[in-house]
Amino acid sequence: MTTPERVVAVTGVSGRWGRAVAEALLPMTGLRVLAIDAHPPQPRIKGLDFIKADIRNPLLVDLLRAEQVDTVVHLAWRERQRRREADFESNVLGTMQLLGVCVDAGVEQVVLRSTTAVYGARPENPVYIDETFPVAARSSYACVRDMVEVEKFLAEFAAEFPELRIAVLRFANVVGADADSPFTRLLRLPVIPSLLGFDPLLQLIDFEDAVAALVHSVLTRAGGVINVAANEVVSLYQAAGIAGKPVLPILHLAAYWTLPAAGALPGTRGALRYWPLEPDYLRYPWTASTQRMRDDLGFEPVWTARQALERFVQAQRIAPYVTPREAETYADDDLAIVIEDRQRPLAAAQES
Repeated sequence: MTTPERVVAVTGVSGRWGRAVAEALLPMTGLRVLAIDAHPPQPRIKGLDFIKADIRNPLLVDLLRAEQVDTVVHLAWRERQRRREADFESNVLGTMQLLGVCVDAGVEQVVLRSTTAVYGARPENPVYIDETFPVAARSSYACVRDMVEVEKFLAEFAAEFPELRIAVLRFANVVGADADSPFTRLLRLPVIPSLLGFDPLLQLIDFEDAVAALVHSVLTRAGGVINVAANEVVSLYQAAGIAGKPVLPILHLAAYWTLPAAGALPGTRGALRYWPLEPDYLRYPWTASTQRMRDDLGFEPVWTARQALERFVQAQRIAPYVTPREAETYADDDLAIVIEDRQRPLAAAQES
């Protein structure tokens, strides 16, 4: 008797994270990958079962139920420094709605991506922050505030619906050829700003390792909150040296008050209109414990923090010469028609 295949739905496949996870899951035996997004992935992915739908579509529960989805990997997330109403509705309200849909549809597991930035950077933080530490970041950046909102909701939701296994992976600063994070945006500046007198220790994770951790969470049916970071740490000045960038120390008054009002950092040719990493994160500790990553998740990153950073720098040097990949997929506009059409072959097989 053959074991029925698990159906894994991945949201946000038009973005870096959703695309990478879908591509990693696609060739695995025993899994059927269903990609859901309001926009098709570009370039298209050969062999990917893609359905065009917004995560807030009221018919999504019918789709997940009809497809007998076992696991949802939710990676549809809009990342911006400044909040827009549409981003809040998609990130926060959309995630809340999706979780309710998963319960109604009988989904067994949901995997979500978060960040260790939700702990906040404060002088009283412990040396290594574990997953029980309060989520209390007072960030001015919209994407971090949205993740804090979602995580606070998740804590209550998980207690109310224990039948739904929820895995939340809080990643350290993500670097890699396909990564676009506050830290990579910092490293892409012609001059890297720092706070005068501070050289903070930073945790990193290679983008490929981060994707592997998400996939591992699906395969092991993981649950709970887990910090994910590479072995070792690097200081800001070490990172700048590896990237071949000069560091510009900034007076604290200028960093917190003058520069945000002025709109640009001297010596960056206008490139830094907002700090890619908020000054507090370049001043106070926010290093996360990875004990649970090893003991509970059973995951070990391939690349150390320094190796991940070196890979990122190398990728930036060869990026102009990389050609886009070729692939195939399809999309439909009306989700109700899609659900009906996809059920016809199954109904015919059951009648015969």
